[in-house]
Amino acid sequence: MRIHFPETDREKVIASITSALGGRALAEILEFKVVPGTLSVTISKLGTSVLSFVEKSHSGGLEYTLSSEKIAFTHKAFKGEVTEKIVKIVEKAGGKVTRT
Repeated sequence: MRIHFPETDREKVIASITSALGGRALAEILEFKVVPGTLSVTISKLGTSVLSFVEKSHSGGLEYTLSSEKIAFTHKAFKGEVTEKIVKIVEKAGGKVTRT
């Protein structure tokens, strides 16, 4: 999975994602963190799962490519459903998701 944001400022990317989460119940269990070089998505409810993305910066914005995922046993059955929700949040925040 690849995520592309036209924005080159990491802080604005996180602000857009946080805004897209809004007051959803999902906001209580999802945490997005961006540090130079990495985007991580942590899902915390009845276990902890972490999706890690490697950052690549270019003139067209920031691109994040899924590099690893640690899925909690209790989350495995819902992986597809949660992934779809994450995709919708990213797209609402102005990002574009490509599945590889």
